[in-house]
Amino acid sequence: MSENDLSNYSDEEIIGIVSADFGAELRKRGYEYGWYKKEKFVGAIYVLVNPAFSGLVKIGYADDVQKRLKQFNSNSGLPDPYHCYAIYKVKKRLKDLQLHNLIDTLDPSLRHAKNREFYEMDCQKAYDILSAIAQINGNEELLIKNPFADSYFEMQLIEIPENIDNVQSERVSKRGRLKFSMLNIPIGSMLVFVRDTNITCTTKDDDNKIEYNGKIYTMSKLASELLNATSTVQGGMYFMYNGEVLTDIRNRLGV
Repeated sequence: MSENDLSNYSDEEIIGIVSADFGAELRKRGYEYGWYKKEKFVGAIYVLVNPAFSGLVKIGYADDVQKRLKQFNSNSGLPDPYHCYAIYKVKKRLKDLQLHNLIDTLDPSLRHAKNREFYEMDCQKAYDILSAIAQINGNEELLIKNPFADSYFEMQLIEIPENIDNVQSERVSKRGRLKFSMLNIPIGSMLVFVRDTNITCTTKDDDNKIEYNGKIYTMSKLASELLNATSTVQGGMYFMYNGEVLTDIRNRLGV
């Protein structure tokens, strides 16, 4: 093998050839062999809502949000369970304290009670605050709305089923069916799955039809399949167009 032919060397061997110290420094910076920088997240800031506490959101931090949610909901004194509206992945613990300080600085009246994690705002406003921070940091993909596919949120706004002519559903939003034309999304546009930006699909018509891997789906059906959800999900919450979630576009346009 030629001395210039490095194809048969492993990544570890190549790094060792350059310098043993060089490899150690790369690993210290978060790189692994193969030149892939691994992001390490210790936990997430969460936004929780509870129907029993109207007008309040709970903003906190947990290493494992699902585990923390179960702990909260195991309290038999709660009339209703908590639901996780959004999470924002972070690399250091207790980042929520910095967020609390920021909110208190901007508007101290929002804190419901001193030394409590409850704020007098709706979940969308809490999400918007996290979204602004994510945009400043350039890591919007770390902010995930409805991370556990909780059907509680889909009850608030859900697409009309395909057989709506013969179905009466109390879960159908009064705003009607979401159409791509309402959001100024041309047919043939690419949509990106919020949980994995490597997953994309293409809009096929103005009736929520999209194409993925050569098959035609409604947004809800494809989202449910990708999430392995056991109940119907609101498709518009799980696809982005030009970096913006479809339901956020709809809310912004007021349509």
